[in-house]
Amino acid sequence: MRILTLLSLLFVFGNLNGQINFYKLYSGTGYDKGEGIVQLADSSYVITGSSSSWGGSSQAFLLHVDSLGNYKWSNQYGGPESEEGKRVLFNPDLGFYIAGFSNSFGNGDFDAYLVKTDINGTEEWHKTYGKPSNWERINDAVMTLDSGIIMVGEVQPLNGDNPDVLIIRTDKNGDTLWTKQIGSTGIDRANTIIISGNNYLIGGEWYVPDSILVKGFVLEMDDLGQILWNNTISHLPGKYVVSDISKGINKFYVAGYREQPNGKNNCYTGVYNDNGSLISHYTIVNSDGRTERFKEILFNQIKNKVAVGYYTKNSSTFQDTFDVILAYFDAANVDWLNQFNSINNQGIDEINQLLATSDGGYIGVGMNSNTGNSQFTFNGGSNIYVMKVGPNDVYPVTINVATLNQLVGIEVVNEQLKGKIYPNPFKDEIKIEIESDILNTVELINIQGITIEKLEFQKELTISTNHLSNGSYFVKIGNSVTKIIKID
Repeated sequence: MRILTLLSLLFVFGNLNGQINFYKLYSGTGYDKGEGIVQLADSSYVITGSSSSWGGSSQAFLLHVDSLGNYKWSNQYGGPESEEGKRVLFNPDLGFYIAGFSNSFGNGDFDAYLVKTDINGTEEWHKTYGKPSNWERINDAVMTLDSGIIMVGEVQPLNGDNPDVLIIRTDKNGDTLWTKQIGSTGIDRANTIIISGNNYLIGGEWYVPDSILVKGFVLEMDDLGQILWNNTISHLPGKYVVSDISKGINKFYVAGYREQPNGKNNCYTGVYNDNGSLISHYTIVNSDGRTERFKEILFNQIKNKVAVGYYTKNSSTFQDTFDVILAYFDAANVDWLNQFNSINNQGIDEINQLLATSDGGYIGVGMNSNTGNSQFTFNGGSNIYVMKVGPNDVYPVTINVATLNQLVGIEVVNEQLKGKIYPNPFKDEIKIEIESDILNTVELINIQGITIEKLEFQKELTISTNHLSNGSYFVKIGNSVTKIIKID
């Protein structure tokens, strides 16, 4: 018994010592956006979104980081046009699935897009879902109990008619089991889906002809696509949108916003019984007239709190567009608590998913954009952020964080060589790893085409770059040339 007690104490103290908070930025040389995140059994994370840092148009990607947010590997997926990953789903026996949309593959224009990779991020297949006369866009997805996928979003005819709700159910091989297109005479779209027992809760926005208004909606659907109930959501006059849903204990939580006629937005949240009946809801109308939107909501069962992520613009933020607040609410009545943190940068800041973590905290993924000259100039205009909040409720520092972490693992491939150059962007050093055992010559070339370093190496080499100024450089090994970026 004494041994068991000691082991229990060591486990508890180990968990306390292992509480992790971090805020990290990831970027390459392009426009990078974080959309979805999943935690693995070893407490590492895999992120998806869109990125042009691999060159050309935006690609869907996977970025694998460890429990501290350090780079492990990354890969891109897509074709010559644009792709975006909205959610990443994981099954340890199958690998990763990216749900999003593509303009490179399918029937033309945008189609729903599902990518399957192995556990190392190597693509095994991709499939698209759509019709030549429509645009199909996916906003959220979940893995079903039989390891299939349900994707939700919108379908819009190319003739300019209003969009309808789109729901696609596939098996684990990406083959379509059923598709639902549900719509009224106005704007209808699905923004979120979660699992609720053996069924699914779907939320979004729905045009109601009787009121000539778009209202929020939540519906429950079974695994065969049958709607069990459907409720519209509104509180005060104006348009309402449901952005996210989270399952609680015998209830669920809804987050969204109200759009006033003057264009201002008010946060909306509601608590509902599992049968869809209202427990309580409210719309936050700020006396100072600031505009805010609830975007993400997450019930943390371990702490019995509700985490929210929302957009705001007020006197304490940059005035060009929205900044992000992450905060905890009390789960009983969804009142404000004091634990909150702001992500406040020039340009827009987005929160795109909140995920409960195994240590009792939560993690959020999103995007920081930037306009004008600053420390982020070399990233192409935006970067991915990941913010980990530990179970101790202490938020990480998000002010004056300028270090850009690696997004792209550059592969150097020709007939003789296979390896990588990293990190990119780089600061104090670059590392080169080549599979070949022969003696290789590497040249570091500046933007004017002048060779500033020429070295010989076998397999591995580290080059100190403290003396280099910020900007673009090229690494030449044999006939292979790779562009890299120096930042502070």
